[in-house]
Amino acid sequence: MQSPVSHFIAALIVAFVSFGAFVQLVAQTGAVYTATEAANHIGESATVTDKVDSVHQSGKGNIFLNMGGKYPRQAFTAFIPAASSMQFPRANEYQGRVIAVLGKIELYHGKPEIVVT
Repeated sequence: MQSPVSHFIAALIVAFVSFGAFVQLVAQTGAVYTATEAANHIGESATVTDKVDSVHQSGKGNIFLNMGGKYPRQAFTAFIPAASSMQFPRANEYQGRVIAVLGKIELYHGKPEIVVT
């Protein structure tokens, strides 16, 4: 039977290995920013993660997931074109949830966005 100390050491080793894997994953996928930070990283491929404050689907079928505030004062938008909207049949369920969006941060009408396809 293992002592409590050896259980602790084993758990500590697992924690360090897991942390190392997490750091490696972040390094491989690029930088991670909040909705507010995205404006300082236009042109970069990165992950933007934050709470969705409002969701809107236009008459044309485009979906807008606004983060860092509600439209028109949002800090960032994950834009889902109508052609891709069928992949997100319940987009309204993202409201109030924290999501992560990976892609190239671009400016659209002065606001940062990532186009999700």
